[in-house]
Amino acid sequence: MRRSLCAGLVVLAGAWALSASGTKGWAQANSKPAAPHAAKPSHATATTIDWNAPLPSSVELKQRVLNNLKQSEAEQERYVCKTVREEDNTDKNGAVKQRHVRQYDMFFVNGEEIDKLTGRDGKPLNADQSKKESGRVQKEIQKDSDLKYIAKRDADNGKQIDMLLHMLRYTNGHRIDRGGRSTLAYDLSGDPDVHPKGVEETFLHNMSGTIQVDEATGELVDLNARLDHDVKIGGGLLANLHKGFWIHAQQQRYPDGVWLPELVEGNGDARAALFFHPYFKFKQTMNGCALTSVTTSEGPASVAR
Repeated sequence: MRRSLCAGLVVLAGAWALSASGTKGWAQANSKPAAPHAAKPSHATATTIDWNAPLPSSVELKQRVLNNLKQSEAEQERYVCKTVREEDNTDKNGAVKQRHVRQYDMFFVNGEEIDKLTGRDGKPLNADQSKKESGRVQKEIQKDSDLKYIAKRDADNGKQIDMLLHMLRYTNGHRIDRGGRSTLAYDLSGDPDVHPKGVEETFLHNMSGTIQVDEATGELVDLNARLDHDVKIGGGLLANLHKGFWIHAQQQRYPDGVWLPELVEGNGDARAALFFHPYFKFKQTMNGCALTSVTTSEGPASVAR
C-alpha cells in the first residue's frame, strides 16, 4: 500500500525542501550560524561541523538530493522493515470513534517503497487474503522494475524539486547537531509572491512549520507542518481538507548511509463529497528493520539475523 496522498506530498516536500536556500523567496538575511544543539543520538556517523560556513546553495543541495537517491537505491533494497499504520476516526474533541490498525512489511524496488500488508487489527491475513496481497505486490514490483517507468520517475524527481522550490519559502536557516551530523533547520511557509495551480501546489503553498534536513545528503530528518488554509479538491465538490491539518514526519539514517522513514503522523478534519465531515488522525511507525540476504519476485526474503 502506498502512502496517503497528503502524507506522501509532505514527505516529498521534506525530502526536497532544503534545496530552497538561495532561491527566490529564500530570506538569506535571516540565515545565521547557530550554537550546537544536542539532539537524540541516532545511527549517524559523526562529522566535523563548520558552524560558520555559508549555507549550501539551492543548486548544490538539489544535486546532493538526486545523487543520494541514486546511490542509496541498491542499499535500500537490502532492507525489510516492519511498520504499523493506525488510522482513527474521531469526534471533534479527538475522542476515537473507530480505529483501524494494519501491519506491513516495507521494502524498496529501484527506490520505490512497497508496503506488503501482513495483518489487520493484530490478526495475520488468512491464506486467501495473503494470496491476493502477494498478487498485488507482484504487480507493484513489475511496475517498479520497468526501465521506462524508472526513467520517467527520475525525470519527474527534478520537476518535483523545482515545483517545491517555487512554492515554499524558507527563513531563519541555521545549523544544528543531530547525532554528530550537521543538520540544517528552517522555518517554512508558502511564498506569498507565488500563485499555486492545482491541488499539489496549493497543498504545499498553504503549509507552514519547521523542517530539518541532513546537510551532507539533503535527506529529510524532521518535518513538522500545518495547513494555514483550507484546500479544496475538485473545486470543493469532491473534498475539502480543512485549515489546521497537521503532519509530522521523521527519517532515520542507518550505518550504511540509507535513510528510511521512521514516523509519519498527523490529524485534522475534512469534508468528503457533500455530506461527510470526518475528523481523523493517523500514525505510521517503524517497528525495526533487518537486512535481507535474498530478493525474490515477491520482495525481500530470508531476513538476516
